[in-house]
Amino acid sequence: MSALYDIINILPFSMLAVILFGSCTGMPENSAAGFIICLVLSLWIISLRSMKRKNRLRSIGIAAVFIIGLTIAAGAETRELFIKEYFWTVHLVFLTAAALTAGILAAKYIWIRRITAAALLIYCIAGTVLSREISKEAFALICFIVLVRLAEEIQRVWVKSGSPGMREHITRVSPILLAVCLTVYLIPAPEEPYDWQFAKDIYTGASSFLNRIYGYITHPADDYGSTGFSDSGAFLAGLKGNDEEVLVITAGNTMIRSCRLVGCISGDFTGREWVFDTAAESNYRMTDAAETSCAARKYAGAAQSDLLQKTNMFCENYMYNTKYIFSPAKIRTEATQEKFPGITERNGSIISGQRLGFKDSYLISCYVLNYGSPELPEFLNNAEPISEDEWQQTAKAEGISDKEGNTYEDYLNYRAGIYEKYCRPHGLSERAKAVTDEIKNSSENRYDAAKKLETYLRKMEYSTNAGPLPDTVTDAESFVDHFLFTAKKGWCMHFATAFVLMANEMGIPCRYVQGYTAKRDISGNMIVKQSSAHAWPEVYFDNAGWVAFEPTPGFSVPVGWGRHENTADDDGGDNGDDAESDTDEEDGSEEPVPTEIDPLIFIIPTLAVIGFLLIFYIVSRSVSRRKYERMLPQDKFTYLTRQNFRLLGKLGFPIENGETLSEYRGRIMRSDRQDIKEQLGFIPLYETLLYSDREISAGDITAAEASHIALRTLARKNSIKFMQIPRSQ
Repeated sequence: MSALYDIINILPFSMLAVILFGSCTGMPENSAAGFIICLVLSLWIISLRSMKRKNRLRSIGIAAVFIIGLTIAAGAETRELFIKEYFWTVHLVFLTAAALTAGILAAKYIWIRRITAAALLIYCIAGTVLSREISKEAFALICFIVLVRLAEEIQRVWVKSGSPGMREHITRVSPILLAVCLTVYLIPAPEEPYDWQFAKDIYTGASSFLNRIYGYITHPADDYGSTGFSDSGAFLAGLKGNDEEVLVITAGNTMIRSCRLVGCISGDFTGREWVFDTAAESNYRMTDAAETSCAARKYAGAAQSDLLQKTNMFCENYMYNTKYIFSPAKIRTEATQEKFPGITERNGSIISGQRLGFKDSYLISCYVLNYGSPELPEFLNNAEPISEDEWQQTAKAEGISDKEGNTYEDYLNYRAGIYEKYCRPHGLSERAKAVTDEIKNSSENRYDAAKKLETYLRKMEYSTNAGPLPDTVTDAESFVDHFLFTAKKGWCMHFATAFVLMANEMGIPCRYVQGYTAKRDISGNMIVKQSSAHAWPEVYFDNAGWVAFEPTPGFSVPVGWGRHENTADDDGGDNGDDAESDTDEEDGSEEPVPTEIDPLIFIIPTLAVIGFLLIFYIVSRSVSRRKYERMLPQDKFTYLTRQNFRLLGKLGFPIENGETLSEYRGRIMRSDRQDIKEQLGFIPLYETLLYSDREISAGDITAAEASHIALRTLARKNSIKFMQIPRSQ
């Protein structure tokens, strides 16, 4: 019963350790040898616990001598092979021993059993919630350990009169618990792990609700002040750094390494701020995307992707409260609305019908322009007018041909409206006009003029502490004069504003944009932070669309991508020849000859074990004899009597519970075993010794020894194995 209880409490620990940490020892995956080693070692150590000290030493000695003999007989080559290929078994033995030690301690102390069961239960729950794979074997063993602990705790609480002891109770119920765990193991598991979606949905919903409430309280509007994006176009006295995440974007097109995300667009400047009107609906972001797509296809044909790439962007919002959908300028609004219903465009801003909270997500479909293409200037300057048929084909491809406001006439009205809305001179001073006239007169085309204006402004100083605008700044003229000739420094908002006002003065359609810049990181995602908030100008090119420029010093335009070119692998034939040559050499190689196992590798360890047993027997008998000889007469007689009782039990006459010595002797005397009856003289003497002060004489010991020798002889004749008692000299 005790050994079974130990197996129930200790063996699962070692098996579970091999399953969970066997790979750390270098054990091959699903190695049967590893589990066999664990099982044999575990059962051996458990059996040692129930042995007497002499038998325990003998068992350990046999194992140690056999392993040492095997190591010596194996030879240097075999030992080297073992170290190289199978040394993991040594690590596995130590792992199993450590697990068995933990199991032995758990079997001894109830608080260790409770902590272990709780830890394993938490491990299973956490692994399930976090989608960590747990093998069926490990889960079945954990279930068994936890169920055994549960049965033990129930027995402790509900103990009744006449109920068995704890060890006996656990041993009795363990087959039922084992059957339950085997059933769990044998039931086919689904291909995908259970994802606890209902719990995740509850957590996500609660988290989203709390964060939305937090956002409404802390950020009642989209204005994140001086730390990030603001839907206010007013100039601040200074900017503050903030590395809080705003968006995490996963772009399906890996060629796109960076982009700009538009938040607000404006062409109305009051002198001290830009006005963002999000009241009236519009659709010119979609029109711009369609115009650029049509122009790129018309200009580059099959090589359109060298200028323009289509992509989907999965965006996870980390702002606490915003109505803005931040997206590249050329958003495919119709395709995006199919994936994200409820969004609308309002004067260039993409607005969500429901304000977005922390970790709300959405999918955007868009185009991204290749600002790194060397053909971009030629494309923008030489884009040909788009015909009605070309526009209708593009509108059909974009799924907007049957939508209101997307006819060819609407497109022409859209182009005329750009010049009306974004190309109005604001009336600059003579000093400022001198600068714009010089740039305009020295430029060959619109793109050249925009790049020269960009270069002119980038020579100024970038500073986040430019201070507030003075009271004398009341219109576009006073702002440009103050910025160009007095302050001569500012941040992105100042540079973008100056660019737009000066471009308008040169007759170039230009608009002001606020949003974010985004770049891929090592993980491949675009992590957008509050510090990535930015403002920049966009210039319109006839028949091609809106294009961003970067007048702010220290900032750069989004990087582009290279051309698509088909290049042949010149080394392909050579590599194939080499591979064929290697195959031929392998086919012609000789097969390794199997090595015969030397019988000595088993004979030597076996002989070593036999030698150890012989030495152990001699030493054991010598120690036992000396111990026996040093005993007092009463102790010798008691020792011999107990050994004789053991031999009588082996001969079929064990002492029964509650039976006195006289009754025991009488029962044997009534049997037909005359040979045993003649050897029972020690029993009355032993009974006298127990209940009187009689001294034991040398003759009494001699008679007891004679009885012992006779009983031992009878047992030997019956082929019963036993330990021989040393005779006194």
